[in-house]
Amino acid sequence: MLTADLTVLARRVAALYGQNEAECLAHTTAPVLALGTFERVGSNWLSDSLRAEMPQHNEPFRQQLSRKHPTSPHNRVPLELTGGAWLGELEQHHLACALSDLYGHPRHLVKETNLFFSTDTTLRLLPYSPVLVLTRAPVGVASSFARGRLWKRWGYGERYAQVAVTARSARWRDEFELLLPQDDPEEPVALGRLMAVNALLLARALKGRAHTIVSYEQHVTDPTGTLGPIAALLNVDLPAKVQPRPSSPIAADSTFATNRHKSELIAGLDCRTAELVSEHANDTLGRAAQTLDPQVTATAAEWLAGDDLYELHEPVARPRRAGRPAAAGQKVPLLGYCPMAGVSWRNTLVTNSEMADLLTMLHVAGMPNTQCGTNLLLCPMPHERGGRLHFDAKERRWGVSPGFEAHPAYWVTWVGAAVMAAWSGARLPTRAEALEASLGAPPARNCDYAIGDASCVVEPGLGAGQVHHLVGNLQVWCSDGPAQGAERPEQRFLFGAAWNTPGTRAAIQAERSRYLLGSSRGVGIRLVRDPDTTQATGLGAWELAHRLNGWIDDLAGPARSLGELDRRLVTALTAAEPSS
Repeated sequence: MLTADLTVLARRVAALYGQNEAECLAHTTAPVLALGTFERVGSNWLSDSLRAEMPQHNEPFRQQLSRKHPTSPHNRVPLELTGGAWLGELEQHHLACALSDLYGHPRHLVKETNLFFSTDTTLRLLPYSPVLVLTRAPVGVASSFARGRLWKRWGYGERYAQVAVTARSARWRDEFELLLPQDDPEEPVALGRLMAVNALLLARALKGRAHTIVSYEQHVTDPTGTLGPIAALLNVDLPAKVQPRPSSPIAADSTFATNRHKSELIAGLDCRTAELVSEHANDTLGRAAQTLDPQVTATAAEWLAGDDLYELHEPVARPRRAGRPAAAGQKVPLLGYCPMAGVSWRNTLVTNSEMADLLTMLHVAGMPNTQCGTNLLLCPMPHERGGRLHFDAKERRWGVSPGFEAHPAYWVTWVGAAVMAAWSGARLPTRAEALEASLGAPPARNCDYAIGDASCVVEPGLGAGQVHHLVGNLQVWCSDGPAQGAERPEQRFLFGAAWNTPGTRAAIQAERSRYLLGSSRGVGIRLVRDPDTTQATGLGAWELAHRLNGWIDDLAGPARSLGELDRRLVTALTAAEPSS
C-alpha cells in the first residue's frame, strides 16, 4: 500500500471499496464532501438533517492531522501531490487509514472548512466524491465570529499569519501574495481577506469538477426548498417537511451547539465592522482578478454575495461564564468495578488526569504521542477548540486545563483507549456487552448539547458502587468492530450517547465505528475487567512503548496490506505476551 505519490495512494484506497475509473460516476461508496467557504457557514443544519441517513465526519483533515503533517491545512510547508517522498511510513499508513474511514455504505458526509492551501490536496485525495459547497455572506460569518468572540478564542491572528506565509511560498506567491498583506490588520479587515482567499482557493480547485451550491441564506429563508434538491442529489430520505427543532435552554458553552433554530438573517455587527468586512472581502476579490482566472474570481464573488440580505443589529455582548466548569469542585468517587452483564464495569469514565499521567509516562518511556505528523494516542487540540490535555515540551509532561481534571478524556484514539486499558489491567467492552449493560439504563443525562460539553465523570445522585454515565456524556470505544475484509484497515465500534449526539434509544444502539487512529470530541474510554484481571495484571509504560515502537518499525518492513498492519497493532496492544 505504501507509495510516494498521494494520487496513487488515494486511488488504491478507493479501489478497496469498489471505486475505480469506470465506476467514478456512480459514487457508490465515496463520501460526500461538504466544503465551506469559511467557518460558521451554518453547516451543522446540514449535518443534523442528514445524521440519520449518513455517518458524519467533522473536519478530519483540519482536526485529525498534526500541524507537522505535510497534508495538514495548518502546515506552512507548500504541499506537493506527486513525488511525495517526504511522507514516511507512519504518515502514509495513517493517511491511507483515515481516507479508508470515509468510505462505506451508507455513504458518509465529510465536512471541511478553511482548508486554504490544502484544498487541492484534499480534493485529489477523494477523487470520486460529490462536492457540496456551503456558502455564507461575509457579514453573516463575521456576526457569528463576533457573537462567540471566535477571532481571539480560536487564534485567528496566528491563522492569518500562517496563511500569509504560505501565500509567499514558491508554489503560491505569483497568484496569492498580493491578496494577504503582512500589515497586522485588525480583525474585520483580516477576516474579510481570509474569507475571500479561502473562497478563491476553493473555486480554483473545483474548476472543472462538478459541485452543488448550498446557500446558508437560502436555507434560513426556505429550509425545505434547500434540502429537497440535496436529498435528491444524494439519494437519501428526508422528512417531507423540515420542522424547526424545539428551543432549549442555552448551554454553558453553546459554541458548538446545533439545536438553535434560526429563521431570520440578522447580523450582530455595528455598521463600521460590517463595512470593513465587506470592503476587504471585495477588495481582495478585485485584486485577485489581476492574477487568477476570471472564472475563478467570478465564482468566488458569487459565493460571497448576500451581505445586503442581512439586517444589522447592534451586537449584544454574550456574558462569559467562568473558565472553570460548574462541576470543578466535585470529587471523583473511589474508583471501583461493578459486576454487570457478565463482566465488571468501572464506575467512571477515564478522566483527563489519568490520561495525562499515562501520556507523560509513555513519553518518558520513548513513545511521544505525535510522531511524523500522526497523533497516536490522543489528538491534541487548543482549549478553545475543546482540547483539555496539553503537552509542555519544556517540562516533558502532559497537563490538564484547570478545572477539567475530573472530566472524561476525549479526542482519544482507539489506540490510546487500548493502551489505557492494558496499563490499567482491564480491557475495552465489546459492543454486545455494552448493549446488554445499557438495557434498562436511565436516560442519558448529558446529550444533545444539553450542557455544551462533557461534564464531570461523577453523575449526580450516584455513589461509588454504581456506574456513572453508563450512557451519555461520551460515547466509548469498544474492543471489537465490524468485519472489514482482509485488505481494509481495521475499525472499532463506538457505543452510547455523547454530549453532542442524540440520546434516544435508537441513537444509542445505532451501529457506528471508526478507524484505530480516529478520534473526536465525543468519544472517550470506559474500562471493564474479567474475573482474572486486576491492576496487577496491567502492563507498564515501558512495555507498552516497546510494543508500539515495534509496530511502527513493522511499517518499514515487508509490504503488507492496511488490514494486516492494523491487526498486528491490535495484537500488540491486547495480547498478554508481546507478539513475535
